[in-house]
Amino acid sequence: MGQLHFAVASTFSPRFRGVIMEADRVARRFDARLSVLHAGERTDEKIATFGEVFSDLGRKDVEIFWCEGATPVEALVDAAASEDFDLFIAGTIAKADDYRNFTGSIVRELITRTPCDLLLIPDPKEEAGEETSVCLLLEAHAPRWRAAEESLRLMKPNKISILAADSPFASAKGRGSEGETLDEIAEILGEITPEVDVRVVKTNTGFVLCDILQDAAPDFILVESEWKSRHRVVPGHLGWIEQVIPGRLLLFGKPPRGVRETTTLATA
Repeated sequence: MGQLHFAVASTFSPRFRGVIMEADRVARRFDARLSVLHAGERTDEKIATFGEVFSDLGRKDVEIFWCEGATPVEALVDAAASEDFDLFIAGTIAKADDYRNFTGSIVRELITRTPCDLLLIPDPKEEAGEETSVCLLLEAHAPRWRAAEESLRLMKPNKISILAADSPFASAKGRGSEGETLDEIAEILGEITPEVDVRVVKTNTGFVLCDILQDAAPDFILVESEWKSRHRVVPGHLGWIEQVIPGRLLLFGKPPRGVRETTTLATA
């Protein structure tokens, strides 16, 4: 496999540098190439501004994609499809008086349509933390997680938490499943870091997981998603994620080949 290629969507908001710096740290962790997607016209002033921040980060020759489309989301999604990025990174700026990081229509559309793995960063920070903790959100009886395994190994977090939702529906759906148990998953993840903990939470709606995550404040939250009718779908007990993002959210699960091709052809 060749070098990974990540893209960060950037506007000139007050958190412009924070979004770029967050993306730079993630790309370095994965040893990935980093490009910028900007849904707007190209100007010398913008080029100079981008050049300044990347020079401060020690990056040279960062490619900037000047995206055009009927809407900013259309422009970004079309670029992500045509360039075949491995990860799309975007900031989701929270309001100072919001207890929860509620999403807007643009973020919700990116969740359902971005044709690659997606990292959403609420309240981007310019400074990095000293250690990295990760929380893997699963269903207790039919856990989906394998799409995240390789990235977990590359991230090398200091701590991995497994937060598993147990509901009557999940129990019925998972009955007879031949997948790994939570204990088996924890044993596999123990090869990455010795600090792995498992917590099972009984819940009918799954929203209690949001409160737990906001209190625990892991650096990254990982969720494996699916694709149905050409749209990304998160597990049913995590439907609230499309409305509230309690931390850096990494959604795994690339779309079938036909979804990328259709998106690209539609913009040709």
